[in-house]
Amino acid sequence: MASDNVITLFAASIISAAMINVAIVVGAASNLGYQVLKKLTKVYNGKIYFTAEDESTGYNIHDVLKKNNANLEYFKVDFAYTKSIIKFRHHIQDRDERIELLINITDYVPTERHLSHFEKVRRTLSVNFYGYINFGKLVYPLLTENARVVNVSGPAGLLTTVENEVIRKRISNPELTEDELVAIIQEYEEAARKGVEKTEGWGTSVTAFSKVALSAVTFLQHRQWSDKGVVINCVNPGNVTSREDRKSTKVFEEGAKAILYLALEAPLTLKGNFVWSNYNVIEWNSDPFVEVTTV
Repeated sequence: MASDNVITLFAASIISAAMINVAIVVGAASNLGYQVLKKLTKVYNGKIYFTAEDESTGYNIHDVLKKNNANLEYFKVDFAYTKSIIKFRHHIQDRDERIELLINITDYVPTERHLSHFEKVRRTLSVNFYGYINFGKLVYPLLTENARVVNVSGPAGLLTTVENEVIRKRISNPELTEDELVAIIQEYEEAARKGVEKTEGWGTSVTAFSKVALSAVTFLQHRQWSDKGVVINCVNPGNVTSREDRKSTKVFEEGAKAILYLALEAPLTLKGNFVWSNYNVIEWNSDPFVEVTTV
């Protein structure tokens, strides 16, 4: 029996040694995502996957940045479709790869003028919330021990952007389960369908509320994965908004710094936190309209 255990452990060690560690940047098509990926290709020596919904944009990014890292690979992933996420998982798994770094910069902002208010809400949450919930279920099992996960949020992701105190207490419950969180998001959707989400105190916009939901997902995932050594944080990259055309490249280069700090440099003890653009850990219930300068 003892010899069987030794053989099993030896086989497991061989399989582990054969695994290839990779990094992933989800949502690299935005200006911020591009700057994060660009900097990462210069400092990360291993294989890097990046995703973008539009294939033309994805391949253009690959052509520009492959000179920095020959192991750069584009993969089309649409968070709104579970099959797309499954295909990505199988691609990694079939190559005996494991993820040691995951940066999530997914940020769907509805711009289509013909969409109804509720349709914009539905589409935003299908990507920014439900999509990432599914992504976590399907892809996180491929994370290595001590893997780092960085979810990119923003000032709107702070809890105080939700005005209703009862809702704030429910969504920030430290024992909140995934099912309970989904139920809260569904309540928001119903309020939006009726057009009463603002009067009920859910917040000023679906984009802002989706960031609060992403923060809640981050803390939930931290509770689920911390005992496996996985380090998960969310970060405010600074004054970066959806109106990217009005901002210079310098803004996005600066925004990438805090993201890459958490991805590459922060101590492994820094986990389950909301980190500001100046690298300081802040309380989730901080005032989003007051610049945070101290821990």
